[in-house]
Amino acid sequence: MKKNNYFTLVILVLILSVFSSCQKERGFVNKDNTDEIYTPEAMALWSKLNNFNQKIKSGLKSEELLSPDSAMWYLEALFNVQQATDTTFDDVFTYRRSYSLAVNESGAVSMSSVATVYNQMVADLQTELANIDSDHKFLIIADLQESTMKSGDFDMELIAGIGINPLIIYEPITTEDNWFYGNMIGRCDSSYFGQSDAGQELKRRFNNPKMELPFPHNSWINVDNSDIISQENYPGRIFYKEADTNPCITYDSLRYFLKEGYYIIYNNKHDTPPGEFIDSLYFRLLDLWTNNPDPQNGEYWHKYQIIYGTPIHIPPID
Repeated sequence: MKKNNYFTLVILVLILSVFSSCQKERGFVNKDNTDEIYTPEAMALWSKLNNFNQKIKSGLKSEELLSPDSAMWYLEALFNVQQATDTTFDDVFTYRRSYSLAVNESGAVSMSSVATVYNQMVADLQTELANIDSDHKFLIIADLQESTMKSGDFDMELIAGIGINPLIIYEPITTEDNWFYGNMIGRCDSSYFGQSDAGQELKRRFNNPKMELPFPHNSWINVDNSDIISQENYPGRIFYKEADTNPCITYDSLRYFLKEGYYIIYNNKHDTPPGEFIDSLYFRLLDLWTNNPDPQNGEYWHKYQIIYGTPIHIPPID
């Protein structure tokens, strides 16, 4: 067995070497870094987004028309490529904004209207970042989707995640992790008051698993998100409790909800147990929130929303 394993390893190394050489022959070298290789597909995507960005920057001396779906794809892709930072994060904050593109009698939207929306998206992001009291804050990923169509306009909703402080070390859940369910009221034994809760501890770990993508990447496109989900969608697998006071989630329950959350993130609807995973995409972000400190009817709960996308590796957009 050892000899067979050795020859298998040698063959595997040779295959990977040939594959790497072929990739370099078919790829493009970054002019600023000779070790940076981009595939033809990546360069084609870069060309499309770079041309789109040049049109936004040019002042639009000549008008151009796009389909609403095409405009939305370009807006989302350029926003993620130009504005997002691909790194780990200790905490996440999501915000939502609505945007609208006027649709003409032919069902198209103007490039000038698209440029206006893009510049407003960037301005809104800067406003959100300015409102966060942290030295390290950055866009993680943004999902732009069509909402309702009314008054001849193409209406869109943006869901964007902002990372706060890079995560240095992934911390496993230990016997000390007994936390109140939410509302930043600390540990159950009051040894750590404020600044965190069970929901925050789960969210931090969901967003920073020990996972690496099988290829280098620096941004995301084709973003999609799950519905807002709760125990009504996944009975017993997302926290819910009826109680007279803030419930405590002990470390063993926290581990259980962490395990179930991973299934919900990485399993699709046909797997056992089922989850929210969108085939052909990769997980990027999960937002988790809790209800108010004095909930009605004694209900305490967690709700999730998950964002997926396609990781890409392209040169910087000019």
